[in-house]
Amino acid sequence: MFCLRKPSDSDIKQYINDRREEQFAYSNLYGTQDYATKEEYEMDPKYSNFDVDQVKIQLGTGVECFQKAVAALKQWKHFDLDWVDFYFKNTPIAVGETVGILSKQVGFWILSFARINYLYDGDQEDGSIKFGYSYGTLKDHVEKGEERFVIEWVRDPDGAPDKGAVYYEMLSFSEPSYWLSQLGYPVTRYFQNKFVVDSCNQMLKAVGSNQNVRNV
Repeated sequence: MFCLRKPSDSDIKQYINDRREEQFAYSNLYGTQDYATKEEYEMDPKYSNFDVDQVKIQLGTGVECFQKAVAALKQWKHFDLDWVDFYFKNTPIAVGETVGILSKQVGFWILSFARINYLYDGDQEDGSIKFGYSYGTLKDHVEKGEERFVIEWVRDPDGAPDKGAVYYEMLSFSEPSYWLSQLGYPVTRYFQNKFVVDSCNQMLKAVGSNQNVRNV
């Protein structure tokens, strides 16, 4: 949704309420569960029309880092960016919850909506522990597609609680949904990349890391 003026909080709340029963606006629903890596998606013909993006950074090690990262994700810290407004930060991470993302880009306020469609929460078959979610776009999103946000703790084989790498991963597939998005495709991709970098840095900050990501 392209807006000339910044929508009010009450307007956005109403927009979200109006979309709670809306269908997802893209093909390959739950597709972010299909593969582990970007390369696998790029080999699958059904994703040939999508941009596939993936980044996975290490936040630290051990259970304390994992707990901090999970708490940050639950508080939507990965959207706590100076050029993005997230609606609403008291939204629980639960299947069926609908959220709004507002940003100002090249003179427009762009308001997009997405709904959480599945979760990660607990032990995995490979021995790691994951917490996270995926959301899919609704019809007024400037892109069509799905994105997953996951915290993963690869536990130490000896069970030491202060060991084992903790990662933050984002993986998405998307394509433009508006002619303006298609016309401004390079700008759209710039902001998608900017979001990834800034989100990674917010998660590093949330766990107390001094690291900083400059590009991905």
